[in-house]
Amino acid sequence: MLVNQEDLYTAVHAALVHWGKLSNDALQPLAHLLTIQNQLNDNENGSLFALRRAVDQFLLANLDRLAGQDETGAKVLQSRFLDGKITRRVAQEMHASPDQVNRWQRAALTRLTEMIYHQEMDLQAELARVMEAALPPAPYSQFFGFGQARQVLQAQLVPTTAPWIIVIAGIGGIGKTSLADFVVRAVLPSLVYKQVCWLRVNGQQLSGESLPPELAYESALSDLAAQLWPDSSSSEPLAQLEARLRQALKAAPHLIIIDNLETMGQIAHFTGKLGAFTAPSRFLLTSRARPAGETAVSAALSTAIYTHSLQELPFDDAAALLHHHAALTGLTELADADAAAIESIYNVTGGNPLALKLVVSLTAVLPLPQILTDLNESRIGPIEELYRHIYWKAWRSLTPPAQALLQAMPLVASSGALPAQMQAISGLDEGDFWTAVHELSARSLLEVQGTIQERRYGIHRLTEAFLNTEINRWPEL
Repeated sequence: MLVNQEDLYTAVHAALVHWGKLSNDALQPLAHLLTIQNQLNDNENGSLFALRRAVDQFLLANLDRLAGQDETGAKVLQSRFLDGKITRRVAQEMHASPDQVNRWQRAALTRLTEMIYHQEMDLQAELARVMEAALPPAPYSQFFGFGQARQVLQAQLVPTTAPWIIVIAGIGGIGKTSLADFVVRAVLPSLVYKQVCWLRVNGQQLSGESLPPELAYESALSDLAAQLWPDSSSSEPLAQLEARLRQALKAAPHLIIIDNLETMGQIAHFTGKLGAFTAPSRFLLTSRARPAGETAVSAALSTAIYTHSLQELPFDDAAALLHHHAALTGLTELADADAAAIESIYNVTGGNPLALKLVVSLTAVLPLPQILTDLNESRIGPIEELYRHIYWKAWRSLTPPAQALLQAMPLVASSGALPAQMQAISGLDEGDFWTAVHELSARSLLEVQGTIQERRYGIHRLTEAFLNTEINRWPEL
């Protein structure tokens, strides 16, 4: 929770006034500070005695620090609040007037508040950095569009009230994951949440069929438990796992992102189950399917489910994304293209971000007029059919090592794979492997995952679907 110095001054003064006194009010002064909360273990969070002790120890430590900067002021605060002496008595002991003591007291309280404020800001900034470092790398170098959606979703994520389940719904490649990532990073500094966990559902089996909702749900809970308790055992009955997660998520606010739900069955199952874990914790889901109805409400749990449907980017945002991606991938001619060329791409792909990037990347090996003519002639159905044709053109233009690596990528877990693992499953030697990695990355067919300490690589769900249905199931391959 963010603090301001004026409110903190009042809280510091109140905490000194209540020095050593137990209050029936659990919301004691300074109890909201991260420093105080960090001193309490899980068993002490509900103990008023432990909270009072933590606050008093915190004040003592900071009074000692204050004495190094303002010995007189620290002595006044010690005498007035910790020793319980009245102002007149302190004035007599310090050979000063009561007015002088009051001035010393106000100045010391101001310095003490500033000291505590800077400690809290440093701690909050560090916590935000730790939570951000736990997120997967942002799937974009610069975010474009969806301005209204960003504002709405950020506003939904901050309050300590419903909706507790938020769904970003839209067709494949529309930017659901990127938008979720952007709004989560935007709210991290507010420190509404104790911990943020990002889960990605592996929505498809090797057979190409969607993962049954029950299995997807159990897998997500196991992944969540692994993030919350890295050292715990993974073998645990579902009912026991649910009970343990419910206790943790009810005790402190967590933000859980579940990315990549695909079917109506999956979104219905997840939204029906997750309400039991909410308040104060919240779930942000991305899904191709919408929950039934505009807003679903569980009467038993009073859990509102808010759904935001994404539409394609308008032309200006799509053009900005196209120029940026072309410049990023070294396609300078397209990066500097005029409005007519950009509009010709937009007319074929619409404002679908992934389709735009794939077509831009294709221009590295094929002339733009040929790409657009082929796609215009082939596009006879919805956006999925357009993707199929784009992927076929991309596949046929890849070198054999890049094809071999891409073909093996569906075997990689949803969390991505390390280079050594990818090289092993692709069977490529080191030279061909890294050449293929750079080729697929430049063509927007390989996604960088993991952290800056440990890079992992994966593929977009639509790329995986194409490989499973069109390439890996070919009898002649």
